[in-house]
Amino acid sequence: MKKSILFIMPYLPGGGAEKVLIDVLRNFDYSRYDVSLFLEFRDGVYVDSIPENVSVHSMWGRLAMRHERLFRLLRMFRLYGLFHLLFCRRAISSVVRGKSFDAIVSFMEGNALKYHSYVAGNAKNNVSWVHIDLKKKHWSLDFFKDAEEERKAYHLMDEIVFVSDDARKSFLEMYVDVDRDKCKVIRNLIDGKEIMRQMQSACVTLHKRGFTICMAGRLNRQKRYDRAILAAQMLKNDGYDFELWILGTGELLDGLVRAVHECRLDENVIFMGFKRPPYPYMKAADVYLNTSEAEGYPLVVCEALALGIPVVATSVTGTKEILGDSEYGLLVKEDVEDIYNGLKRMADDAGLREEYHLRSLRRAEMFDVEATMNQIYEVLG
Repeated sequence: MKKSILFIMPYLPGGGAEKVLIDVLRNFDYSRYDVSLFLEFRDGVYVDSIPENVSVHSMWGRLAMRHERLFRLLRMFRLYGLFHLLFCRRAISSVVRGKSFDAIVSFMEGNALKYHSYVAGNAKNNVSWVHIDLKKKHWSLDFFKDAEEERKAYHLMDEIVFVSDDARKSFLEMYVDVDRDKCKVIRNLIDGKEIMRQMQSACVTLHKRGFTICMAGRLNRQKRYDRAILAAQMLKNDGYDFELWILGTGELLDGLVRAVHECRLDENVIFMGFKRPPYPYMKAADVYLNTSEAEGYPLVVCEALALGIPVVATSVTGTKEILGDSEYGLLVKEDVEDIYNGLKRMADDAGLREEYHLRSLRRAEMFDVEATMNQIYEVLG
């Protein structure tokens, strides 16, 4: 008899956690599992990538500006918790009413966990994923009254999965009374063969000018694209001929475009929007850049390694585990000058770029889809 699994996510924008979920669902063994997915909003660039084997339920249709304004007002007047309890709890409860799942999985911290806490009693096994260093960036508290309410939600879980050792360590420093034995590490699923297949099958014509830097991901504060823009300004001031390609969309787009214009970088910094797949653009670049202030286990850095791209990345949780002590990519501090110096080293030294190209491919050998899926099956029970 098949086991029944319910995944919970808010919606599916172009972020790393959402992409990982799609890859997990794409590799699921549907001969053994019946899989459902609950979305708060049936929206996001990955919605049409959900495998047809997955039964999808949603509370709303597309995420519209009116929803964002409503939620902002509710938080401003401290009414969001009451709204969630009265309306959101009812929505997910209607999905699970009369059903018992072998496992319910909130595949993200924050709102997904909040929804999960309402229906934990409908599962034999409750599992929640944490994709970030919550001690450094505790963004998930936006969805809870306080840290105590979030702590209680995590206590309802039978297993808590972290995408890196450091993310697990930070969480246990925050919530010291959570059972350590139920806190497991499963690194993000990286399908290197699929990445190469998509890269090779895409029909993309690119025109490069000089030294090319690529970044990809949601345009949000966590990714700190502002650091990249200031480092780019330093490169231009020093006379470098380069382009910075930024792939992605998000709430900070307008502000970042203004910053680029104010820095007189319009000819150097190119906002390309969301690209699927992003791999031809990444592969064409000389360097992949990550300037995040917090991560869990950054998917896009792993994808860059699978493509053999030299990486320059800020030394934060997850990135350090992937790149070692600058063994597989160049780690830099979180200040703009150090990011600039890392990019300058790569621009000045073709031999260094070639060395990191070879090291990237060597590091990518650690990615194993079957092994990761077996870890996920094990934690689902």
